[in-house]
Amino acid sequence: MEEQRWAAAHYRVERDSSGVVMRRRQRKKATDLAIQFGDPVPDDPHDVVRVYARDGAIAFEQDWGTNRSGAMAQEARIIDDLLHLDVVAFRARYGIAGAEVALPPKKTPRPRGGGTRKAAAAGPSRVRKSPARKPAAKKGAAGRPKRRSG
Repeated sequence: MEEQRWAAAHYRVERDSSGVVMRRRQRKKATDLAIQFGDPVPDDPHDVVRVYARDGAIAFEQDWGTNRSGAMAQEARIIDDLLHLDVVAFRARYGIAGAEVALPPKKTPRPRGGGTRKAAAAGPSRVRKSPARKPAAKKGAAGRPKRRSG
């Protein structure tokens, strides 16, 4: 794929995380200690995944709240899509509306198979049928033909 068609050439992804992920007892203990010593109370975790255009504008945003693992998984999916999809498919997948980028036309693949131009022009060949199956009575438990004694 040409570099102009890569979604990564037009967008980037960031995950904003705040707060600390703690179990209920850990949070209670940390809150009690913070109150006792006058420290700030730990914040609840909060995650937001954003896709930015190259000019810095936010193109896509999803708030995950306290679900940090879901936010991390979505960030990984978006990174994978940025590296594997072209910009038009990426926009369609994430519902991003934007100015269409003038992309060079895709190259059409050359026809393969058939061996000659004449065979390729004649059209697709007939589909081959699979060989006939042997009756179940002649097969053993493993599906292989039974051994003959003697």
